[in-house]
Amino acid sequence: MKHPLIIVRISKKLKQRWIAKHEKNGLDEWRLASFVKSQYFLCGFDRLGEEVLLFKFRFQKKGGQPMRATLWVRKKKINGGIVELIVFRGHVESLEG
Repeated sequence: MKHPLIIVRISKKLKQRWIAKHEKNGLDEWRLASFVKSQYFLCGFDRLGEEVLLFKFRFQKKGGQPMRATLWVRKKKINGGIVELIVFRGHVESLEG
């Protein structure tokens, strides 16, 4: 089975505000893009509509506290089997317990 070419982008607004705010917690653009791409291949996401996908990402803060990031991603198909995934919204919360 041939896999489509996957392009993952993070919206400019999300990069400047949300990722910049959470970089100290261990989140960065490369880590999020790698996670979204791998989970898309593994079908590890929920569909919120025809074009919107929801990804949940668990990680540890630098101090060891468990956290969860929720990412909203818009899927666009481009001719020739290319899929573009655009992360347009994110939310981070701590996991208690």
